Amino acid sequence: RDFNREEYIRTIKEAHIDLMTVFAKCHHGYCYYPTKIGEMHPHLSFDLLGAQLEAIRAAGAKAPVYITMGWCKKDADEHPEWRQVPFGGKTSYERPVHDDEEPIYHCCWERLCPVGGYKKHLVAITHEICQNYDVSDGIMYDICFMGEECVCDDCRAAMLERGLDPEKLEDARTYFRDGRIELMKELTGIVQSYYPGTNVFYNGGANQNKPEYHPYQTHYELEDLPTAWGGYDFMPLRAKFFERYGKFFLGMTGKFHHAWGEFGGFKNKEALRYECADMLSLGASMSVGDHLHPLGKLDESTYAVIGNAFGYAAKIEKYSESTRAYTDLAIWMSHTNADLGCSKILQTMHLEYDVLDAGDDPSPYNCIILPDAVKLSDGDKEALTAFAKNGGTLIASGESIFDELGIYLKGRSLYDADFIACPVDEIQTPFLSYTSAFITESDGEVLAKVHEPYFSRTFGHFCGHKNTPFKEEPASYPALVKKDSVLYFAHPVFDAYNASGNYVLQRYIVNAIERVYKKPLTFSYYPSSGRVRLRKSKNEKFYALHLLYAPPVNRGNVCLLEDFPPLFDTRVSVRIPEAVGSVRLEPSGEKISFTQKDGELTFTVPKIQLHQLVVIEY
Repeated sequence: RDFNREEYIRTIKEAHIDLMTVFAKCHHGYCYYPTKIGEMHPHLSFDLLGAQLEAIRAAGAKAPVYITMGWCKKDADEHPEWRQVPFGGKTSYERPVHDDEEPIYHCCWERLCPVGGYKKHLVAITHEICQNYDVSDGIMYDICFMGEECVCDDCRAAMLERGLDPEKLEDARTYFRDGRIELMKELTGIVQSYYPGTNVFYNGGANQNKPEYHPYQTHYELEDLPTAWGGYDFMPLRAKFFERYGKFFLGMTGKFHHAWGEFGGFKNKEALRYECADMLSLGASMSVGDHLHPLGKLDESTYAVIGNAFGYAAKIEKYSESTRAYTDLAIWMSHTNADLGCSKILQTMHLEYDVLDAGDDPSPYNCIILPDAVKLSDGDKEALTAFAKNGGTLIASGESIFDELGIYLKGRSLYDADFIACPVDEIQTPFLSYTSAFITESDGEVLAKVHEPYFSRTFGHFCGHKNTPFKEEPASYPALVKKDSVLYFAHPVFDAYNASGNYVLQRYIVNAIERVYKKPLTFSYYPSSGRVRLRKSKNEKFYALHLLYAPPVNRGNVCLLEDFPPLFDTRVSVRIPEAVGSVRLEPSGEKISFTQKDGELTFTVPKIQLHQLVVIEY
């Protein structure tokens, strides 16, 4: 009722917004435009979608259109045959059992099957929107990848037609995966038949562990709400993975204190500024989620918070565009939580890194980490063996080792958790590994030993209420070994660190990495929660060094940024091969003095608070 074109235009401009995604159809199932395919919201008396598109473009911004896919209450109620059914189940995923007066829990939606009969509806509504509106700025489909299979009546019939057995889980998953890919191709084809080259994104498909869906996205939107899931260490790994494809990508956070749909929930404005600076430091653009009030007014407080963040980003974003991470270190993806644990370790070490995956060329790097559970083809093993023989450093852990490296995997310890004997700061006695070691043989140098527990805990045989103590004598197999240019952790240390966050385990891993890898960037002092990203322009002669510092804290059920303490007079040394001409701080433009000797550039940053960008021109 209270939508106001001029307020929209003014707010968008004042908040430095250059793109706003607006809804055509929402999870409740209503459309926000006159429709013959669905149903317009019964309390809406005009074309809200069309009005928003016109106002946003009048403000000089782009306006992609949002269509819900996997969640839609109205469709689920009116067409129960469209609901997604889990393998072996008779009811829809997440179908709540309740009466209408019972309090509803958060995010309570039923899943719809996008590859069954519901697909015809998605196709029809896409045609209708494309026929009635200019969607040249793009379309975003939401909730596209819920569940791994469906055995609704439509899917069962289609599986039988293709010679697949709906009673076999693998067949059900194969059909569902292929069906989603076919749907992505079809919907993108429809949109681009009206507006060639238009961006189309299927939300949920930017999952680094589901590469089968990656080719069918025109770009990637990385939905990472640090206050709702993953914390502030989740986005970097994903950003580095999707940057590999060379497509446009952006980070997606929210203005909310917690998660989507939180009316009246606000994030600290400086926390949002940090998040946007963090995205830029990863070479990503940025998107902030809001939720329009039913009256149709843009919330003044929300856009003050967004404007604070976007106003800062506007001053520095040119130093993020067309850059890439400057590093000689890479993580070879295992597509398990070990990757995240490894990323967290490298971030505490203030190390920039790239990511590699199956079939990639290791030769541009000096050091590659294989975390815990990497599955390698024969070709990958051959390439990594040649890499190590030519002087490259390999750091492997858990079952990521292979015979060609001279360290032979013989099996897994049968104990539930064992101990590592390796001096770490003041810790001289064996410390808990939070996992158990793989058993290996080699003639390499043993750097740490395993101490087994007396026994694994069972109901019939246990000690205390946590874990069994260690035996005095070490095991016959090592915890850490160095063989030529290969460093091997016998434990899946990166997954263990991701799960436990243990300080002694962290120091053990860091000390071992520093033993074989010379850090290209060092500080006089920089806290472990500080983040460092060093990027090099592809087209111009500068490096961009991003220094972020804001220690996360837990308040209630939320990980958040509350305090932004300053750091003063931080001395930085970084290896830069080119002759540097100037070092300056942005966005202030202040030049700072520096020295450069034998490729080592040294300077002092007077103050770091929240984010400081250092531009190094050569």
